[in-house]
Amino acid sequence: MPHPLEDLNTLRTLIRHVYEDHKKRVLPAGQNTQAAVLIPLFLKEQKIHVLLTKRTESVRTHKGQIAFPGGARDAEDTDLQITALRETEEEIGIPGKAVEILAETSPMVTPTQFHVTPFIGIVPYPFDWKINPYETESIIEIPLSHLLDERHHRKGFRMWQDRTYEIHYFDYQEHTVWGVTGFILYEFLEELRPHL
Repeated sequence: MPHPLEDLNTLRTLIRHVYEDHKKRVLPAGQNTQAAVLIPLFLKEQKIHVLLTKRTESVRTHKGQIAFPGGARDAEDTDLQITALRETEEEIGIPGKAVEILAETSPMVTPTQFHVTPFIGIVPYPFDWKINPYETESIIEIPLSHLLDERHHRKGFRMWQDRTYEIHYFDYQEHTVWGVTGFILYEFLEELRPHL
């Protein structure tokens, strides 16, 4: 059987199996802003990659940070999966119908009061990205094997409004993934790790 880090069909089966039994955190949104992100996966040069974006300095929050495509739920979004797909199309041009959603993962609340629900999906590659220049500075493609290598992962702590938060950092070339994206990525990798 092909290795799941080198074959989309094998990875698809693995993720569906893992998240069938995944016990999601029960975390009501409360007064926090509901949001959703997509963890986009694709095959490039016989390796599974994760797609992230570098946010511009023009956006309202998390300026210049590396993030998954996503954002706040609009009033017309019928559910959070729609939010993740709509935001992905707005930011990088991939239409929702071209994304294969595999699983929904545990929600989390950010220090900036967003209640974020991540969705894992397969996106087409190669693709003619249509980057929204207001929101997205560039696209970053990171091999999943690189992120799973503990040499590229660091853990730390940061204070924000009198609270201490655990932070996960992932280094790739000149980039560092951290913040809410680092935490979502860390949880995703830890779910996969025992099955690889």
